[in-house]
Amino acid sequence: MAEIEMPRSTYSPNGAYPQELPDYWKFADGTIRTDLQTLGDEELASLGWFPAPMPPTPGTSYFTHAYEWNSDTLSFDATELDEYEKRRRVNYNLFWENLINSTAYSSIKTASSQSLLANTLATEFIALISDAKNDRANVEKIQESLNQILLNISFSDEELVEIQGIFTNSGMFAVYTLA
Repeated sequence: MAEIEMPRSTYSPNGAYPQELPDYWKFADGTIRTDLQTLGDEELASLGWFPAPMPPTPGTSYFTHAYEWNSDTLSFDATELDEYEKRRRVNYNLFWENLINSTAYSSIKTASSQSLLANTLATEFIALISDAKNDRANVEKIQESLNQILLNISFSDEELVEIQGIFTNSGMFAVYTLA
């Protein structure tokens, strides 16, 4: 289990889940403070408020890791997701939306109009992604289809970078490879 270090702009009240310092805080003894935001880390710690990170914002790590607050270490522990959870987090709708608006997809359409093999590969891929968008992803077949498309349809270097970006943004990279 890896520990994530993040900027300390939030605080943990006595080990609880981190939050921004409130404008108003009532302590267990009934004392009310309205000046927490003006205090330094040392003064805050004496009141039970300790610098603590927030979990990472959604990004590529969302597709590969889960984060759990550890009140003992005042940090988030990162645990790599198992293959099932990684598969569940792939956003096939986002993948498809971005792919069909890409220049790489234009190349697939052009190749499909000129070659029966390219047309067959594109048709199969579209069907597989449609199933995946409906929670019926056949991971092995999608990977095979991707491999065949990359092997049999020519893409420019820019288009390959574009495809990689689409893979990253949608979480496909956590399950599939662009070999």
